[in-house]
Amino acid sequence: MDVIWNQNRMMTLLQDFYTLIKVRVGFFDLDGTEIVAYPASRTPYCILLRSNKKGDAACRKCDRNAFRRASKYKIPYIYRCHAGLTEIIAPIQTSADERVGYLMIGQVKPSGNRRQKEWEEIYRKISGTGISPDELRATWSELTILRMDEARSCAKILQSLAAYVWLDNYFRIQKEPLSSRVKTYISENLDKNLSLDLIACKFSVGKTTLCKTIKSDLNVTVNELIRSFRVEKAKKFLESDMKLISEIAEAVGIIDYNYFTKVFKKETGITPSVFRRLCEKEYLYRQHTKI
Repeated sequence: MDVIWNQNRMMTLLQDFYTLIKVRVGFFDLDGTEIVAYPASRTPYCILLRSNKKGDAACRKCDRNAFRRASKYKIPYIYRCHAGLTEIIAPIQTSADERVGYLMIGQVKPSGNRRQKEWEEIYRKISGTGISPDELRATWSELTILRMDEARSCAKILQSLAAYVWLDNYFRIQKEPLSSRVKTYISENLDKNLSLDLIACKFSVGKTTLCKTIKSDLNVTVNELIRSFRVEKAKKFLESDMKLISEIAEAVGIIDYNYFTKVFKKETGITPSVFRRLCEKEYLYRQHTKI
């Protein structure tokens, strides 16, 4: 099952919701990858925690665990993250109880003062990251406070919003497999600067979902798929077109002639110029691989 999200409508909805509660809110796919959120930037507290590899890894691990737990429920899941913030996740489901993604609000602090023991636990987790405890406390003081009764009320509204998203067609279920649509898009846009970010955005999915789907369905990575299509098209040009090899490289989306030659040789075992000469002498059987 592939989900096509209407990101423009989603952003308008998030902005309206933020206007009411002043808490960051976002849509996430089934892998817990952020699709779109408002505000786009995280809070200074979270930015600081994620400012180095160790801190970022800890936050990502916490997020994965939270979405894993949330996937077990049909109701919103309220929890405290590893850094002491309150987060709420609500599943988005179809009328057939198919889960398609999540709505999430968070990056807020609970009411009351954090105890010294709690701060010591946070300091222990960030030790070796270079993050200043004083700076972390300063960014903590800037966070919005959300009492538990307010969190429960937000959770109920978030649940209603998740149902509304399905009823008002903020997304649609795509029957054609994502891998097939990605193949078609790549084959028709080889002259563009294709990238994981571009393709994921085009199909409104997270990069993790994109990579896992292509690997599972086609047994190649996204970059391998792009490279294979580019080489196959280049072979067709070399067989029947008198363009310069540098022009052919540009036509299949590889500006650097030397890099094109390297990629082509890696895929075929010979350079583009040798391939063309062999075609001219009819040494090569002209049959293209179908991906």
